Amino acid sequence: MKLLQIEYKKIVGNKSFKVFSLMFLVFLPLLIILVPALVGDTINGVGFYPLVPSSYELTWYTTSVISSWFCFFLLSFVLIYHITNEYSYRTVRQNVIDGFTRIEYLKGKLLLMLAITLIATAYVFIVGLIGGLYFSTIEHTSATLINIMSGTEGEVAVIEDFGSVFDGVSNVFRFFIQTVGGFSFAFFVAFALRKGILAVLIFYSAFLVELIARAILRGRNLEFINDYLPLNSIKNTLRFPNFVEIFQGISSPDAIDWIAVVLTLVYSALFIYLAKALFFKRDIS
Repeated sequence: MKLLQIEYKKIVGNKSFKVFSLMFLVFLPLLIILVPALVGDTINGVGFYPLVPSSYELTWYTTSVISSWFCFFLLSFVLIYHITNEYSYRTVRQNVIDGFTRIEYLKGKLLLMLAITLIATAYVFIVGLIGGLYFSTIEHTSATLINIMSGTEGEVAVIEDFGSVFDGVSNVFRFFIQTVGGFSFAFFVAFALRKGILAVLIFYSAFLVELIARAILRGRNLEFINDYLPLNSIKNTLRFPNFVEIFQGISSPDAIDWIAVVLTLVYSALFIYLAKALFFKRDIS
């Protein structure tokens, strides 16, 4: 708790942390609940907003996927800058002078990373649950149903089967594992490069580099290797829908990819170990 309190005092004054955390807290329920509630899934019978939940399973999935993008683009950025700023302002050296051991310093950063992950996961669960409970009570209108008694077409309000409240809640677990993997990679990049701008560029560029590597492997009939690449394993824990799926109908993955989960945890441990090795090997000045 002492280490977490110290890390909290350091990061709470960070403007990027405040802004990006607020964006995560505000925009997630905005995209999952408020916008679908205001816009609706159809306009004059034509599909309009592709992220309107039609089941509990889809609610959990879209909530988790959108949250993972927030964590990837926003919270990973905050984590990287929080670590690299310690080098820029020489607070790493000051902490050691003040009596911290290197392992205590490293533990503080790991605990902060885990705390952010757990808080984000809890928030995803709360938003997904509220969204599912809300949309399960909404009457969906179909413009093409025929009134059998009168023989005329008309709009008929029907309540669709939303399923059980915890259908698809495993997507929140997928989100947690994927966030651990992404943050662990950000953790390693920050300690490896120690320069904020460079670390951020390398972090985001690494996903593009692996995308190119996957294309090369596919062209050489070595596509089976793709699933074992570190960043691809992290991505596979919670599959992102492509643009065609978004506009034609998103569907939640049927089952957890346990190979991807195990690989993500293994790679996460490896990234943390490498960060520790570099931190202990180098001078802290």
